[in-house]
Amino acid sequence: MADEFRFVALRAFARPPRLLVVVPSDGTEWVRWAAAGLGALSRVWGGCAGAVVPASVVDHPALVDVMRRMQPDHVLEYAPSGATVEGIRPGAVDRVTGSLEGEARRHAEAFVREEPWHHGGVPDAEQAAAGLRERLGVNAIREATQETHLFDDPAKMGLTALTDVATRPVLGVPFSLVSTPSALAYAARVGVDLEAAAADSRVPDEARWQEGVTQRAGTALLDWLHPSSPQDTLAMLDPAAARCTRLERDRFRAEPVVVLGDRPEDFALAQLAGLVHGPCMWLPWPDPNAMTITGRFPHWRGTGLIRVTSASMPLEDVEARMRTMWDRRPRAFVNGKEVDDKAFECVPVNELRTSGQSLYVHDQAWDLPRSLPATVLPDGSLEAALGLPAEVPPGLDAARDKWQVLLVASDHPLPPHRVLTGDALYTGRSNFWETFVRAADGGITYSSHRFDFVPQGASLAGTLAAPRLRWPSLQAVLAMAAAPHPVQPSAAGKRTAVAQRLLGSRTALEDLADGPGWDLLKTFLPGQQHPGQPEDAWWALKTSVVMSFRALVATPVVPEWDTKQRRAQVDEWTRQGVLRRGLALGCQECPAFEFYPLEEVAQHYRCRRCGAVNELVQARWKTDTSEPEWSYELHPAVAELIDNNADVPLLATQYLRQQARGVRPLVGAEFEILRDGEPFVEIDFALAGADEIWLGEAKKTSALGDGHRDTKRELCKLLDGCRTVAAHRLILATAAPEWNTATTTVARRELHGLRTAGKYAPDIYLLTAVGSSAPALELLTPAQG
Repeated sequence: MADEFRFVALRAFARPPRLLVVVPSDGTEWVRWAAAGLGALSRVWGGCAGAVVPASVVDHPALVDVMRRMQPDHVLEYAPSGATVEGIRPGAVDRVTGSLEGEARRHAEAFVREEPWHHGGVPDAEQAAAGLRERLGVNAIREATQETHLFDDPAKMGLTALTDVATRPVLGVPFSLVSTPSALAYAARVGVDLEAAAADSRVPDEARWQEGVTQRAGTALLDWLHPSSPQDTLAMLDPAAARCTRLERDRFRAEPVVVLGDRPEDFALAQLAGLVHGPCMWLPWPDPNAMTITGRFPHWRGTGLIRVTSASMPLEDVEARMRTMWDRRPRAFVNGKEVDDKAFECVPVNELRTSGQSLYVHDQAWDLPRSLPATVLPDGSLEAALGLPAEVPPGLDAARDKWQVLLVASDHPLPPHRVLTGDALYTGRSNFWETFVRAADGGITYSSHRFDFVPQGASLAGTLAAPRLRWPSLQAVLAMAAAPHPVQPSAAGKRTAVAQRLLGSRTALEDLADGPGWDLLKTFLPGQQHPGQPEDAWWALKTSVVMSFRALVATPVVPEWDTKQRRAQVDEWTRQGVLRRGLALGCQECPAFEFYPLEEVAQHYRCRRCGAVNELVQARWKTDTSEPEWSYELHPAVAELIDNNADVPLLATQYLRQQARGVRPLVGAEFEILRDGEPFVEIDFALAGADEIWLGEAKKTSALGDGHRDTKRELCKLLDGCRTVAAHRLILATAAPEWNTATTTVARRELHGLRTAGKYAPDIYLLTAVGSSAPALELLTPAQG
């Protein structure tokens, strides 16, 4: 069979690398270490897209999911210079050079201050960074790791310095001033300058830092700290300073988040939430007021809600603090009645939900149309025949700067799964050492420069990466994710694959399940004939039910199809193979009547039961008419789909696909995951979108199982299947108006137990009234206590 070729429509983006920086965590000094890490991040091009996490909280349950959703390109250990360590621990450099004197001591001090610190006494973040790198599956191919450390001096890094790209002066908060959580909260907004000196007379008090956190103008406090700075100065973490812009993809509006608490995990959560969820404000002081939030988010009293959360405080403490804040607000009255326009909700961190993605991209090199010729593999994967030509974004220098290339296929999204990296995304003819490739942001991203051997004096095309890429199908993604456990289509999945092949696509099969044609075809099942059908217009043969066109015309469907529409639809189904046209003929030697497709009908035919040769004469056809009447038989695979209520998973995926914003997700049919050679769970459907994998179970009834024990067993198998492929959502779909209490109770308790124990637990969504005019999708909340 010849390979199928097509052109893949792509959108290309150039963007700075996203950095997740792990800094030392040392008791009360964590604020200073975090500020130092921010200072190093502020010097890198694209620091606005990065975050700093203290080593002590990299495994904190509140941060695990949001770090995954950040999708960092590099997880780096912060390696401070001696000067930075001296700023945190005065006398550290002197203790290293104390045995030297005179000129030797001066040279040694200068060297120690400039170079990364290697003299002990600094808490080690290397193990925390390595573990996080392994968990997220980033910046590594096989045994090679691209970047591992972030230094104070950009010249010592393989990354682009902000000053090499910026066209305007940039400033940050002097490092020496950042010693409290409130100061750190503001510094995280604008950046930290490791070398700037602060005038003692201008050292802000806590109230001034808090004002800087809550005000909208990002440079007002910087102007006060740096009164002689040029008027066009930008903050170091301002995207405009780095030739970047922030895109909100597939979001209707911004959904602000407020983080309370003064612990390291709150600091990390606020940065990550700002990158993942939307505008975020960290309030580390204990007495915020209503004006604090309205100053930063002026539309707070509008239609949207502000989610308030904390990584260190119980939800009841968060609610109490917000209630106190609300009670102190200025009262507003309309027509003598007080207006209570509270627009915040307190939520646990693991219940923060935001649709779509945020993305920092080069402001002149994003959403550019591209296309590549690709081979379509038998499993639906796409392999590009060519690499994209090398291009340098405006304002960057290919000999000095590095950037990330992002390619998003318009009809083939990829979730950012940890297995989708390196070999999984290269074609068989590619060199996987060329660059670092992985799935991110719904597409494929790779480093702009070649990682393998580049000869001296190479041309621009010779230094920049142009890999030939592979977009795996959902079937391939699930197989890689479940390894070493095999994945195979279930019996229902094989029938669905046949029906999709006949109709042309999964979408066409979903449309069939959603239209009157499904009910019309249902009458081909034994015992499903309609009373209005003439008795001589259909026959229940031994192997199937066959019908004449007269029977199909007499079958009521909603919406009503007239005869002309039915004629056209039957012809289309016959052309596709969903229906087979032929004759119901008997045998002169045995009493069996069988259906013979049109291509098998001739003047002489052989009986399928006894093998006797028959003449095509009036005595052989079913009716007494002078000429035989065409009969139709339903394809067995389609008949079995209809008989097994396959319309429920089909209508469920149709609804879920329609709810997705932007690129429609890939959809897969029923499959099984094997363990020790035997299937241990069957999944009714799967979806892969731009940021997650969803698995689903579909039922005609409202019960997942018979009784509590059976329900729990079925749910645990589904959860085990989700864990095996690292799915992020489990969809429980039913055609009933709602799931029964037994199912929801078991699901809530299991979810609560898993999360309390710190184990893997996907979000569980309940999809009800599938196939009706008003299906509903609801997030299941865990049981309390």
